[in-house]
Amino acid sequence: MDFLFSYIVLAEIYVLLGLSTNLLVGIAGIFSVSQAAVFGVGAYLVAHFMMAADPLSFIPSMLIAAACCVALNILVTLPSLRVSGDYFVVTSFGIQLLATAVFTNWAQGTGGANGLPGIPPPDLFGWPVETTGRYVLLCTLFAGLGCLAFWLIMRAPFGRLVRAIREDETAVAAAGKNVLRAKVSAAALAGAFAGTAGGLYATFLSFIDPSSFDLDASILLLTMVVVGGARTLAGSVIGPFLLLALPQLLTLVDIPTTIAAAARQLIYGLLLIVFMLFRPQGLAGERL
Repeated sequence: MDFLFSYIVLAEIYVLLGLSTNLLVGIAGIFSVSQAAVFGVGAYLVAHFMMAADPLSFIPSMLIAAACCVALNILVTLPSLRVSGDYFVVTSFGIQLLATAVFTNWAQGTGGANGLPGIPPPDLFGWPVETTGRYVLLCTLFAGLGCLAFWLIMRAPFGRLVRAIREDETAVAAAGKNVLRAKVSAAALAGAFAGTAGGLYATFLSFIDPSSFDLDASILLLTMVVVGGARTLAGSVIGPFLLLALPQLLTLVDIPTTIAAAARQLIYGLLLIVFMLFRPQGLAGERL
């Protein structure tokens, strides 16, 4: 039962990350491969606040981490929006590599390659979240609120504006709309989702290291969105639950553990290629 609960918790955390990536890639058309870096910043910030000599409780730590990730995504997006297309992908790729280098080498702040152990569990208004079953309830709450926010945003005028920018940015600008502000707002929302997911991830595992926030993690997020269905709420839910189940299926196959990780990355890459070629709308289709 704990195994099933752990799977559900991680899938719901990645649902928040799927919503974050979908806002940028699927809705706003900003093809970024650096969302795992923002995810990592949220995780490390919550870990530090809760492990400090004068520690903060879970909710204030999450709020500060989410706010910092909003600011980080804005700072990253503003200069990147000066370029477009392939140049933007290269820029976000460089940002991801830079973040991974900082996570790996800043031993005093992030624990370096050894990571940060001993992150305390959350305490939600006096209700300690110390069991996996309770953590399922906590993550279900956050994932549900994230999905509700995404659903409301997509049906608000702002959501329609961002979708129009993806379809024809020049036409939207000609209509007198502020394209840059809309894109930055989408990046800010994506940062809030990613920062929240990072805090949940850190407190659930009680240990974080740079391998969870590297380029492979960003590619995994993109694969989840593409397979589940970019531009859709359902796709942001289906993708994480499906792709996180694949490693568990690999355990049923008698392959050496030394090549299991490489096999998993190969499967993710093949899925990304197949869906981009034959079903770019993903499993959920284009209808939100």
